[in-house]
Amino acid sequence: MAITFRGGVVSPIIFGNDATTQTLFSLENGVESRVNVLVRDLNFTIDSLVALTAVKPLVKTCRAITISGGITVPKGKFDTALTSDAAVVARTAFLEGAPITATATDIVFQRFGNRVHTAVEQSSSFEGEGDNMNRMLPPVLLDKDFVLAPGESLIVQVIAAATTSNAALTNNATVTCVWEEDAIATFAISGTVTLSAAPVAGAIVTVVEADDTDMTNAHVREVIVTPAGGTWDSDIRTGKVGAAFVQYESGGTKYTATRSPYLE
Repeated sequence: MAITFRGGVVSPIIFGNDATTQTLFSLENGVESRVNVLVRDLNFTIDSLVALTAVKPLVKTCRAITISGGITVPKGKFDTALTSDAAVVARTAFLEGAPITATATDIVFQRFGNRVHTAVEQSSSFEGEGDNMNRMLPPVLLDKDFVLAPGESLIVQVIAAATTSNAALTNNATVTCVWEEDAIATFAISGTVTLSAAPVAGAIVTVVEADDTDMTNAHVREVIVTPAGGTWDSDIRTGKVGAAFVQYESGGTKYTATRSPYLE
């Protein structure tokens, strides 16, 4: 295991939204990532500023797809010598103008958030106490890895029985997430762009990665602009297939590579 990042994020205060479903947080490992994300801890806190008049909300951790919106949260490093992969993104909902939209898939874990029917300003956070009731991962993962491979994501959602269980400006929530990034195996690819045997600066090399030579599940790995020597280099995940496409324009004439071979 080659750990390339240790750290985490803490969300700003997330207000309830008067809806029965609200996505509070997401952690996404983009398909172009070069790491597996090992989630070490995931915690929530809900603080109700007024007494609830309906049943307490359910809080769920799910895998998810098609995530958008919210705001990205800066990553805090535990070791400043390590760097997070740019494809690993944490985001939270923020005020009314920046909700997170996501499609939940498999439920990983769920528990009730709080119950403050006759008292106010009581927080449900119990981190480090008893059975850690605010932890949003199953107990088995206290000493095992919860893995987000490239292309995988998780979300934390509030599921309320009624809108009054998730009242705007009265339910305040925060989410804390800690993870490590484990580098995955890759192989190097490289080349030199030439025109009439001369190196080309400013050519655009688009590297595509896919599951097989039929370009199944293809995605753009990287877009490179060549320097003065015309050279470029990238990498492809071991077990995947790559292709490099070259484009160049000079004096109104547009050039493309005559072929874009598959690289395995």
